[in-house]
Order: sequence, then structure tokens, then C-alpha cells
Amino acid sequence: MVYRVRNILLILITFILTLTGGDLAAQYYFDDSPNIRKAYVAATSLKFTEADSIIQIIKKEEPENLLVVHIENYIDFFSLFISEDKKEFDRLIKNKSKRLDYITEYGDQNSPYYLFVQAEIELQWAVVRAKFKQLFKAGSGSYTAYKLLKKNVELYPEFVANKKSLSAIHALAKTVPGIVKMLFGIDGSLEQSISEIEEVIKYSENNNFLYREEAIAVYVYIQFYQNNQKNKAYEYLLNSELDPSKNPLACFLIATMAQKMNDNEKALETLLSRPRGNKFAPFYYLDFMEGKSWLYKLDKRAKAPILNFIKNFKGRHYIKEAYQKLAWYELSIQENYPMYKYYMKEVEKYGYDLIDEDKQALKESHKNQRPNVILLRARLLYDGGYLQKAYALLIKNAYQFTSKSDWSIEYNYRLGRITHALKSPFDALSYYGKSLLLGTNSKEYYPCSSALHMGYIYENEGLYKEARMSYKKCLELKPSDYANSLHQKAKSGLQRLPK
Repeated sequence: MVYRVRNILLILITFILTLTGGDLAAQYYFDDSPNIRKAYVAATSLKFTEADSIIQIIKKEEPENLLVVHIENYIDFFSLFISEDKKEFDRLIKNKSKRLDYITEYGDQNSPYYLFVQAEIELQWAVVRAKFKQLFKAGSGSYTAYKLLKKNVELYPEFVANKKSLSAIHALAKTVPGIVKMLFGIDGSLEQSISEIEEVIKYSENNNFLYREEAIAVYVYIQFYQNNQKNKAYEYLLNSELDPSKNPLACFLIATMAQKMNDNEKALETLLSRPRGNKFAPFYYLDFMEGKSWLYKLDKRAKAPILNFIKNFKGRHYIKEAYQKLAWYELSIQENYPMYKYYMKEVEKYGYDLIDEDKQALKESHKNQRPNVILLRARLLYDGGYLQKAYALLIKNAYQFTSKSDWSIEYNYRLGRITHALKSPFDALSYYGKSLLLGTNSKEYYPCSSALHMGYIYENEGLYKEARMSYKKCLELKPSDYANSLHQKAKSGLQRLPK
């Protein structure tokens, strides 16, 4: 009886293998089916519970569809990107190798998705590793993704999704440190990245492209940060279909760009319209952004959302900056110096000094001198784009900032930045010049930055001799803060000038 059952099982297995050509893996496929698209939209909108529910349906109804692995990785990626929770990272990182093994074992090697999905998983975990300062592993993962995508382009040149990710890698290739390029050999140019992402955008306009919104974000990022086409990028973003009222990530992108463009009213409008509730994964950094936007208006509503961010955020970044902004709130709005001192002490106690914003907050906490209230208010108003208010505030209080004042260097610098933004370049030159003259021996960054911006004005006016002198002056000064950034911009300015 046992012998007969065994024979029957062997016959059945042989029959199944015959039907499948002897290759069970051929049953597996990659298909952006309607359910895959629904799960992708839910995952990239931070609706992780909804995405998980759809994934379970896919595993039941489309058990061989391997694109579900890609969606699962999106959930891990965005979860860690917005939370920066190290314990969660240590738990979820194990999924990377499991997913890659699953793809390589069962994936259809004749599909353009076979290498693409592996590259995407590598790239997403590289970005996450960079968040946690695992820079060597992040570089290694980026290089692995780069090689997979390059090979996929050779095999499937018409598969447009390749260029969505390659464009980002190529854009960053010229900005990474030389040692990283030497170790990992990632090549590319800004021109190449722009060409690639523009091709993807054009394709997505006429086809039902799954990754269109991602492509928009990559295009905006490259134009804004890499190509220095800020106005072009910002206008394109505002006219795109990204909806900040439905997607927290779209809210983050638009509000970030708005704040960097000093368009605080748009940033605040965007942040206040953001989707909330249990359907969405908590994105506490948006609370911090809202608090800063209220602070730029010198509005008392700034404090509560910043405190909410500090209370709930489990990551490492922006904690010190958040306490600094609370200190600025107490000084600029409440004129409460004891509370300013209290929050600056908190800067020293909490968070990490891993990024520029936190490093600057920590430096301020070590200074014995508090900011001047008038100049702090002017700075906040300027950052929010409230230029006329900032200008009126400084002019009204000019009597406090004579050439003998300890604050005169910063005062003239602030007026220079404001009049420059108000498109009064020759007034700006006058103020920048005073800041430079008064601060030649200062270690503050104001004179160095003044020289840089004088170079910008002269270059824009076609006064290249004066521009060259200003850029060189910027390079001569050695401020204690922002020196590398200011000097790099001055060097770029010198390279742009006609010989």
C-alpha cells in the first residue's frame, strides 16, 4: 500500500514537472496589476495598514506576483526614513537579504523587473543606511544598485523605469567625496541625470507609468539642489499633480521647497492641509516644520508643534535644532531670556550633532552671548519671506546699531540680504560692504558671506573684475562657521567668470 501511494505521488510530480517544462520557478512573474498599483499608492502615501491589507490580498489572489516584494520594501523604507528609529532599523534590515534571495531564486530572469527590483531594494536600503551614518555600506549598496541598473539598461534599453533611479545616482556622482568615487567607481554627470529624468517624465506623461510621482520628485530634487534651478524646480512642483492634502510625503516635499524659497505662506498653507489620522503613519517632522513656519511669522502658535515633535520623534536628527528654535521662540516672541537659556541648555543635553542644523544649534549653545532680539526677529522674518517687515524693523531700530555697536557687522549683513532679496542690488552692495569693512578681522561668517553675495551682484551686473575681487576676498576670510560652504560657492563663482 505504501509502495503504491509513493508511485502515485511520483507520477503526479512527474506530470506537474512536464506541464511546467521542469521549471517550477517559471510560474513566478512581475506584473503591475491593479492590486499592485493600489498597494504602491497606499505605501507611498504612508498608509501602511491599508498597504498591508492589499498585500495580503495579492498574496492570496496573485501568489506568484513578485512585485509584491518591492511594495513590502517600500513600506520598510519609508517607515525608517520618516521615523529614524534605530531599533526598528535593526529589526527590519534582515528583510533585505530575504527579499533579494527570494527574487534571485524565484524571479523570472527574462523580465526587466528582475534586476530592477533588486536594484531598487539595494538603493532604498542604501538611503536608509546613510540616515544611520553607515556610509560605507550605503556606498556599497548604491554601487550594487548602479551595476544592476547599468546591466538592465543593456538588456532592456526601452525599460524606462531604469532611468528613474539611474538619474538620481548620476546626479549625486559628482558631489560625493573623491574617496567614495574611487572605492565604488560610480560615474555620471549632472547633464546625463537631467537628460535621463526628463526622458522618464516625458514617457510618464503619455503612459500609465507606475513610478510617475517618484519621477517628479527626483526631477525636482535634481533641478533644485544639483542644477541650482530653484525657481524652475519650485514652479514645476507647484504645478504638478502631487497633492499635499492626500499624501504626507508630497506635503513634506512641497513645504520643504517652499521654506527654502522663503515662501512661508505657501509652506504653512501646505503643512496645515496635511492629511492626519490613524490611516497614516506618524510623520512628526512635519510638526517641526509647522512650528518653524509659525516662528517665521513671529506667531505664538510656533511652540506647540515643536514640542510635539520633540516629545514623539525617536530619531537622531533635528532634536538639537528643535530646542534651539524653542529658545528663539522664547527670545523673539516672548522676550523671556531665562527660558531662552533653559532651552539652549537642553540643546547640549539631547540629540546628536550629526547634521549641519544640529551642529549650528550646539555651537550657539556654547556661546556666552545671546542673539540680539531685533536681529533675530529680522532673520526669522527674512527666512519666511516677509522682506518688507524685516526691512522696516531694521530701519526703525538703526539707532541701536552704530559702527561701534557689537552687532553692527550682523546688522549690515542682514540689511544687505534683505535689500538684495528686494532687488535693490546697489543698496545691498553698500550694506554688504559695511559688514565686510567692519568685520575683516571677525570670525563670524557675516563678512565672508557678504563678500560672496557682493560677487553674485557684480557677476549679475557684468562687472567681472569686481566680481573676481569679491569672490577672492570671500576665500581669504576664515569664519568659524560655514567656511567650507561659502568657499565652495566662491570657487564656483570664479570658475563661471569669463577668463
